[in-house]
Amino acid sequence: MRKILFAACLLLVTFWVNAAEIKFLENPTWTSVLEQAKKENKIIFLDAYATWCGPCKQMDAETYTHDAVANFYNANFINVKYDMEKGEGTMLADRYYVTAYPNLVFINPEGVMLHKGVGFLPADEFLALAKAAKNPETQYYTLKKNALKLSNAQFLKFAKQAVALQDEDFGYLSKDFLTAKADILGDSDLIDLIMNYAFVLPKEKDLNYFSTNKSKILREGKYTQDDFEERLVSLAIQFAISEEVQVTEGIDFEAVKKILDKYVPERSFFVYNYFKTQYFLENKEMEPALAAFNEIVSNPAKVGYQQLCNAMMGFGPTLYEEGKLDSYLEKFEAVSIPAKEANLTYLKEFVKAIIYIKTKQTDKFKTAANAMLANATTPEDVKKDLKLALQNMEN
Repeated sequence: MRKILFAACLLLVTFWVNAAEIKFLENPTWTSVLEQAKKENKIIFLDAYATWCGPCKQMDAETYTHDAVANFYNANFINVKYDMEKGEGTMLADRYYVTAYPNLVFINPEGVMLHKGVGFLPADEFLALAKAAKNPETQYYTLKKNALKLSNAQFLKFAKQAVALQDEDFGYLSKDFLTAKADILGDSDLIDLIMNYAFVLPKEKDLNYFSTNKSKILREGKYTQDDFEERLVSLAIQFAISEEVQVTEGIDFEAVKKILDKYVPERSFFVYNYFKTQYFLENKEMEPALAAFNEIVSNPAKVGYQQLCNAMMGFGPTLYEEGKLDSYLEKFEAVSIPAKEANLTYLKEFVKAIIYIKTKQTDKFKTAANAMLANATTPEDVKKDLKLALQNMEN
């Protein structure tokens, strides 16, 4: 009997150990959370979720039930969960810049955000996030407050976090940080910052300096000429729409064109018209958006075959919604492929296939996919993906 009782107790203990989980307060009043945090002198961990969010459910099932996670969070934080689409959750979403789920927010007893993570995190990364949140030297918002005093290497790490967290203030911070530098390409950390994270350069002299120092960047050994060219385009367009260039309330398109013609002359026509297409589309001005896109399709020699393909893939679903896809695909089909890019003939069908997938035109996708499978120039890895997509449609 004792053996049976001992086994039952052991089973109970085992079950209890396996049942570890973070102890959350579910949608409590926010004032009571702040009061408890002040009383216990603890940081608040806020799990900002939405009921329809798959990664949120994955955090519940896989991460919050991990022993080490549960022990650390229960010992160190006031843990709360709020549905961001109900009650006080909507207020908290606005206050703590919650735009994606799950948003994993760490807040001090005064209600000031200290640190944050976004998206599903496995147990080890979630623990690392908690330890960073507790350490004043690694808390994101402490770093942000002192960002302009950081070393180049420290600011680079901060920049990576800022971009991952979609911090809207980072553009201004990076611009101010670079403004204080005598040489914006002075070391590898600054080069990495500009090549990967900085949204815009402070002055036109900085853009000019970047554009004329390709060799300095390529010597790092991390970046190709294509990387440099793509980054130059991005920096040119961002500078063209910055307050350094734009002095009117609306966009001065001629000023944009002038900057692009100066710094990326070979790609200016395409970049300018695609920028206009996107700008008008975002502002729900369909006619000027279509007019700008028509410039791209009607001038393939100025645009380039691959750029035209990219533009069609990006704008195709919008053309479909407007009932204009077929007429634009006819124009696209009529474009001659340059002899030097004859091995890329498959891209015409590839463009159509992508558009058909995005617009859920299954039969047309199958036709395009089969044409690509029969095309000798279609890369084998693309064929493999097409076969898998076709198989999934049959299942």
